Amino acid sequence: MTFVERLRTRLAAQPGRTEADAARRFPLPANVDLIRVGAALLFLPNALFAVTLRFMPAVAVLGGCLAACVIIWRSPPRKDDSLLAAPINAATLLGCAALALALCLLGGETHVFYANYDWLLRDSVLSDLVNHGMIDFYRVEDRDYMMRAPLGMYFTPAMVGRLFGLHAAHLALLVQNAALVAIILYFVALMTPGRKIIALPIFVAFSGLDILPTLVTAVGRWWRTHNFTFDTQLEWWNGAIQYSSHITLLFWVPNHMAPGWWFALLALLYVRREIDLASLIASFAPLLLWSPLAMLGAMPFLVLFGVEQLPVKIFTPRNFVAAAAGLAFLPVAIYLTLAAGEVPHGFLLLIPGFVALWALFLIVEIPHAAIVVLQRRFIPASDWRIVALAIAALVFIPIYSLGPNDDFAMRVSIMPLFLLAFCFTRVAMLTPRDNGLMATAISIIVLVSAETPIAEIVRSFSPAFAISDCNLLTASERSSGSSLPMNYLTPVSAVPGWLIATDGPRQTIEQRKCWPDHPSFKEKMRE
Repeated sequence: MTFVERLRTRLAAQPGRTEADAARRFPLPANVDLIRVGAALLFLPNALFAVTLRFMPAVAVLGGCLAACVIIWRSPPRKDDSLLAAPINAATLLGCAALALALCLLGGETHVFYANYDWLLRDSVLSDLVNHGMIDFYRVEDRDYMMRAPLGMYFTPAMVGRLFGLHAAHLALLVQNAALVAIILYFVALMTPGRKIIALPIFVAFSGLDILPTLVTAVGRWWRTHNFTFDTQLEWWNGAIQYSSHITLLFWVPNHMAPGWWFALLALLYVRREIDLASLIASFAPLLLWSPLAMLGAMPFLVLFGVEQLPVKIFTPRNFVAAAAGLAFLPVAIYLTLAAGEVPHGFLLLIPGFVALWALFLIVEIPHAAIVVLQRRFIPASDWRIVALAIAALVFIPIYSLGPNDDFAMRVSIMPLFLLAFCFTRVAMLTPRDNGLMATAISIIVLVSAETPIAEIVRSFSPAFAISDCNLLTASERSSGSSLPMNYLTPVSAVPGWLIATDGPRQTIEQRKCWPDHPSFKEKMRE
């Protein structure tokens, strides 16, 4: 019996008291409280970012944060048998928390295990926010730059770091990310039938069949050169487009993964009538500071839900307040799009040979979609429209490219892939294990696709290296040879004076090594 349950029992035993009185005074933690905790973790960085802005933009963003929290906290009444009204299942939550913590550690957070290449710059961003302020400025060859990036994942840990030091910031980052992953996995477990110990690994290990084209390429190379080499970066088998596996997202880009997964979870709760449209609207804008591209992938679903409520249901006071809260985050959107037009972008359809690559890519990456469509009877009617939209989105996302490594495909696909993985896991759990054609196809997809997450986990056992406190310019030059990581910077001349004060101190390149104990990376210092 928990502490709250003991208090309720003792109160109910008092003369003139009833169990209803005890329940009102000492309510048991419910699943909806986990949604509130997750929302707080995701919204707080916007409030911290607001204090770096000029007065009026700061007031707008803080007002938006407050309104969004009110919408989430004061949700409409629920039925007693609803998922969110049910008490928290402590055993399931603890199991998901343990799994989430293990995955975040294996992904390189706090550097207990090997940290992938992206953490070289990610560590420098966190270090700069801890050591120099919540918005940083740089000088390179007499030009001034400001840090401009989706920094939602960093602000709360950075605030902890400003109080207790850089290592405390990394620990706070681990706690924050593990908590978000744990809450998401907890609801996936609750909404998936069958044994959780089987369903969760299927969901977490969701991936394309990347090992197959990688092996074909390796064999072809051996046939030509008699030299068998195998690329352990399985997801770049086509050299152009990637749909990242769940483990890849966790290990490489948790900052993009968290908002995409969170909004996908809210969409599933919405179609089950556990939350209302206002909660989705209020959640969308604050998540932009975490990942604009992930939220671009969420936009079609929000539009779908809005259109469904036309022409009357959408015009409610809660929806108006939620929309007003979203508009209050306009300063955040302006900050994120400063000089964004310089990023390479364009359609790929006219490139010779792309159509064939596109078809092959879809066959390799989302064969799960065919299983879900063929086994549609196992998908609740409430879920079908969003998984159909997810599959359609995944078919067409590859035709557009944004960024030097096509970040568009990798990030915009996060929410649709989550929904496809959720429905595929459900189908896998409900399909009879009768050695029939469908059961065999599901088993093959699960086993073959598992090679991608396995490769990521194996890499995490490479020798770990220490956390670096180099600044962003130094880390960029030591890792890539360029001191201008333009995906993190924007010229100060492009910053509106009414938005952010740009008179802060400038950082420059440091003449020192950042990762002297890295097991394989050899730093090259400019003479």
